[in-house]
Amino acid sequence: MIKQGDVYLVNFAKKYNSEFGKVRPAVILQNNFLNRSLEDTQYQSVLLVPLSTQDIQTEYKIEITPRDNLKEKSFIVANWLCTLDYKRILLDKGIITKLSTDELQQLKTKICNLM
Repeated sequence: MIKQGDVYLVNFAKKYNSEFGKVRPAVILQNNFLNRSLEDTQYQSVLLVPLSTQDIQTEYKIEITPRDNLKEKSFIVANWLCTLDYKRILLDKGIITKLSTDELQQLKTKICNLM
């Protein structure tokens, strides 16, 4: 089961205008209550935030240092928050890494600041 704060590879498919595209890591932001129901219900969407290796100039990013299976310095870009179908998560590739409690809290704070 995926969990909030896990980082997986996700197929974002084709890029359109300013959208992100391709296969890239993303943080699962959706709560674990909904994550547990993904395989048992018709609710198949997942709330997540993509990562980028580009140091995008925004106050809504969090730097993540390489660790576990994350090979490059990356940035969680909180203002790229999105919802995708659960099947776009490449579960067969395994988990890349997990956010620390502090990193997850930083992400939640930045998302709250978007509103």
